[in-house]
Formats: sequence, C-alpha cells, structure tokens
Amino acid sequence: MISSLALAAAVALTRPSGSLITPDVRVIRARDATRRYVRLLQDIDVDGVRGTETSIVDLATGRYAERVSAGPLSSGDGFNGTRTWSSDATGMAIVEGNAQARLDGLAWAHFVGRRGPEHPVVSTARNPRGDVVVRLRYPTLSAPIVVTLDRRTGFVREIEDDSGGETTRTRYSDYRRVHDVVVPFRQEVATRFGAAHERVRSVEPVASVPDDAFDPPPPPQDVVLDGTTSIPMEMRRGHPVVPIRIDDGPVLHVLFDTGASNDVTPSVARRLHLQLVGNGKAGGFGAGVVSRRYTTVKRLRIGDAELRDQPFAVIPGDNDGIDGTIGCEIMLRFAVRFDFRGRRLELSRDVGAFRITAAAIPMRLSGCEPEIDGALDGMRGALGLDTGDANSLLVMAPFVNAHGLIARYKANDVIVSGAVAGYAAGLRAQAKTVRLGPVAVHDVPMELSIMSKGAANDPTELGNVGIKILSRFAPVFDYRSNRMWLLR
Repeated sequence: MISSLALAAAVALTRPSGSLITPDVRVIRARDATRRYVRLLQDIDVDGVRGTETSIVDLATGRYAERVSAGPLSSGDGFNGTRTWSSDATGMAIVEGNAQARLDGLAWAHFVGRRGPEHPVVSTARNPRGDVVVRLRYPTLSAPIVVTLDRRTGFVREIEDDSGGETTRTRYSDYRRVHDVVVPFRQEVATRFGAAHERVRSVEPVASVPDDAFDPPPPPQDVVLDGTTSIPMEMRRGHPVVPIRIDDGPVLHVLFDTGASNDVTPSVARRLHLQLVGNGKAGGFGAGVVSRRYTTVKRLRIGDAELRDQPFAVIPGDNDGIDGTIGCEIMLRFAVRFDFRGRRLELSRDVGAFRITAAAIPMRLSGCEPEIDGALDGMRGALGLDTGDANSLLVMAPFVNAHGLIARYKANDVIVSGAVAGYAAGLRAQAKTVRLGPVAVHDVPMELSIMSKGAANDPTELGNVGIKILSRFAPVFDYRSNRMWLLR
C-alpha cells in the first residue's frame, strides 16, 4: 500500500513541469489529519561532540523549535510563523534579517507543514538510480532547492540547498511510523565545514503547545557592566585590535570583528589550559578551510564588562601578535561605538548613554553580521558592515557577474590577498558613489570578487563594507534595536 507521503509526492509530480505550485512533500507527516504537534528527542553528533536535541513541530503551519545540548556546540533554531531565528550555546538568539536567508527559512518550513504564499517553479527529473528529483526554484533565491524522493516509497531521501552560496545536504533515512506519525529516524546535515548526525530516540504526539514555544528564547543574563566602559583600540594592518582577558589569564590582543564570533589561536588555548572538544572546519573569504575545535570559557573580560560561560572556537591564526577574534557575542549584548579617531571602543548596556542626536539607520542581522540597504553607483543591494575587512568595499562575485561590473568598470588589475583558509582574488576598480543607507561616500576604491567559493561568493549581498570606509565615521551599532549610526 502506498504511504500518504508517497501519494502526496505523486500528486505533486503529476502537475505540468514548470507550473507555479508548492509540492506537498513533507519530511514528517501525520497520517491522522487532526494530528498537529509532535515532539522529537534525538541523539546528535556535531563535529564529533555528542549531545541531545529536542524538537517541537507544528505540522499544520510549519512552525518549529529545535534545541541542541552539546557543550560549546549547543544551539537552537526555529520558525515561529513570521521569524526565523537561531541561538548559540548561551541561548542568545539572532532573528535572521537577510532577505534570501529569510525566504530560504520559509521554504524549508514547507517540508514540515507550512502552507504559505511562497510558490516555487517546479521541475522534475530522475537520477541514475531512478529516484525522482524535484527542483524548487523560488523567484528571489539564487539557486533552486533540490529534493530527491525515493522512487519506491516517495519518502524524502535528500534535500540540497545552495541558495546561501554554500551547499548544505540533508539526508534522511530509516523512516518509521510511530503512533500515527511517519518520521525519518536518521538524519545527516553536511556542509564543507563539517557534519551533524542525528538519531531519533523517541516520537511523542502532543495535544497542544503554547504559541510562544516557537519564539526565540529570551536573552541570557550573563553579563555585568555598570554604565559605560571605554577600551583602548589600536589598528594593526588595518584591523581594530582590543585587549581582553579570559579566565583571569594574561592580557590578549584580539581583532574586534563585527562579522565574526569568538575564537582564539591554538597557542592561546594551550597557555590558558582550555579544554577542547570536537573537530570541525572554518572558512572565510578564501576558498579553503582550516581546522576548528571548541571550548567554553568561564569569564571573558573587556574593559569593565564581563561575560560568563562563553563559547569559543579554536582556529589557527596568522600570528602577527593577534591572539584571536571577538565581535558578535559582544555586540548582541551591548551597544558599541567605534571611535577610530580617538582609538577607543565604547560599550554600554543602553545606547542612550551615547547621547546620539543624529538619525538612526535601520539595520538587520545576516547571521552575525550587521547589514543595511545600500547602493553602488545606483545599483541597489544589501551591504554587510565588516570591521574585520581591512579594505574599502568588496563586491560579491554573484553581484559582479549579474551586473557585468568587470566590463562596466574596465577592471583588469588583479588583487590577491591573504584570507582565512587561503587566498581571495579580485579585480581593482573605483566607485563614484557608495550609499550606506542615506549616507553617500564618494570616490571609493573597491575589489570586484572573482571567487567561486568562500564568503566572497555570497549571492545574498551586494558587497562587504570594510574598515577603510567605516573608519571615515564613528559607527555606533545597537543590535538589540536593529539600528546603527554613522557619526561624523
């Protein structure tokens, strides 16, 4: 007897190829149409770190919330019907603001029950083993989501998603019926940075759950700061570097990077006797990867501010006296002002302490990075603001290609620069005007990326604004209110 999931898939595939429909292909399905909620308990292995995952899914709307307990690799993510969010090991949540990433999250919610207005163009084919391959191309996503259905059962075998510039493959197997719910008991999520393996331990139908079960968790109460603190900041090879202390150890000098999370070098981890777990990989603007391990520090001190129980990655660095990186975790907890002229970094629990009278620029978060609406010589797009980038403006390769920028700017001078996990290559060019929200910056040197892999191949943004533009201002970021200021 054909399963309900296989039947749903078969119905979807009888529509004409290329029609505007959303196929009813679900990874989890209740055979009883009145069944709405299901809770899963899973064992998980993330980059060699074992833990557990608890998930609650609303099969009628596609809302879900997942929470992983795995030491420094603990995390959470979810969709509450309007917002897609993720959280780190401390429970600090980020609501996704990047337009493509938000649409990608909505598209994935369809696999567990969402019936929203997102309608992809659907095409079908068969792979060499005879499985049905369904391509879901959403109009504003940079790449289709490709779903492979088992030719015999119709169950989802694999979902491949390239829409963020990096390929994520999620494989499902060992489907079982528990009570009236059909669930894959094995799942593997793989990227070029590592893999997570999940095994279902229990499936529990649930009669009802509160609506806020799918919301981002409240911010953790893990910081101490009275008033405002001012930290000396020096520029090293075009990067802002600040002093910190970890677990009462010696002073460390770290890059303050608005687009990055906590990390230290292996030599620092050894000096501080940090307990490391896991084996993963990290990447950056280069096309390669480097090794990454994980730890938790009891105390992170920066100026008069203290953060407790913070996750850190351990990543090889290029030395030059820089012991690691901080950024996102600080900026999610404090308002931050960069005084490049005075060489100071200021933190406050309340942005009002900075007494700003200028108009704010709306800001959102793309993962950890602040992002605003901008334009390059009239061509609009999203701009990331990255104090970890020592250049002026890096234009992403997909935007370069889509707008024919190499020919437009007659660019032929190749730039090769060192980057995390290899080298990044681009072509030198000059912009007349770059707009950061309402603020215009004139005569901007820029790099047109020609990378086919790595962060410089991001299709979701126009480009990355670096320190040579940001240091023309005294930028203030308030992640909690999604606002920023470019003060003169």
